[in-house]
Amino acid sequence: MKPFLSILIIAAGAAACSPATVSNPTTPGVAAYVIDVQDGDSLVVEINGSEEKVRLIGINAPEYDECFGPESATGLRDLIADTEVQVVPDVEARDQYGRLLGYVYREGTLINEEMARRGLVLARAFQPNTALQERLDAAAQEARDNERGMWSPNTCVSTSGTSVAVTEIEPNPSGPDEENLNGEWVVIANTGTTEIDVSGWTLRDASSVHRYLFPAGTTLAPGADLTVHTGCGVDEVGRRYWCADGPVWGNDGDSALLLDTEGHTAATLDY
Repeated sequence: MKPFLSILIIAAGAAACSPATVSNPTTPGVAAYVIDVQDGDSLVVEINGSEEKVRLIGINAPEYDECFGPESATGLRDLIADTEVQVVPDVEARDQYGRLLGYVYREGTLINEEMARRGLVLARAFQPNTALQERLDAAAQEARDNERGMWSPNTCVSTSGTSVAVTEIEPNPSGPDEENLNGEWVVIANTGTTEIDVSGWTLRDASSVHRYLFPAGTTLAPGADLTVHTGCGVDEVGRRYWCADGPVWGNDGDSALLLDTEGHTAATLDY
C-alpha cells in the first residue's frame, strides 16, 4: 500500500473505533468504490486509486461449496456492486490476511446488517471488533425466525434429519486450550423416534475453517447422543474424535453447524 493511503486508513480508524461513533450510519469512514464482490462477506474496492480487499465485520457467509454460498454472494452483489460505499472500521483496521475490516454503508444502510436480516449470512462475532454485534445478531435471529434466505425450508434447512439437535458445547476447557483438546467437545443428539444415519455429514464452526466429516457407519439411535471431541482418540459408541490440529470452538462465542450430505443445515447451536 502507498504511504498516503496507510495514513488515510489509520486516521479513519482512529476516528471510528468507539462504539458511539461506529453505531452512527452517517459516519463518513473511508469512501470506496466497489469493483468486485468475492462472496457474501468480502469484496474488492478502490480507495484513492488503489485496490483494497474488505472483509465485512460481524457476519460470515456460506462457502461457495456449501448451500446458499452462491446466493449469498449474489445478494451482496445486488446490494453494492458498482456503487460507492463507506467503510467504517472498528477496533482493528485489518485482519491477519491484510484485508480491511469494516462496517460497510451504502446511502446510510448498514450492509452487514442487511445481509444478516435477509438470511444471506450468519452473524459471527470476531473479537475485539464487536461494536455493532448486538444489531447484527438481532438481524440474523430475525431472519431465522421468519425463515428468510438460508433459513427457508425450501433452501438450506435439511429435511433428512429434522430430529437431530446440537445440544451442548464445551468451548473452554480447563488449562491452556492447546493442551486439553479433548476437553473441548460438542454433543449432537437424536431427539426423534427413528434411527438417523449421519455418515458423510459435516460438523463445522461459524468460520467454516474447521470441519469434521462423520465417517461411514455413524448412526444415532432414537434418544441417543454423540460427543465429538476436538483432540485425537479411538472412536467408540457415542464418541468421536476430530483429531484437529488445535482448538476449534471460540472461547468468546461461536456457532456449531451440522450439515447433511447435501450441505443443508440440519441443526445449529449458537453460544
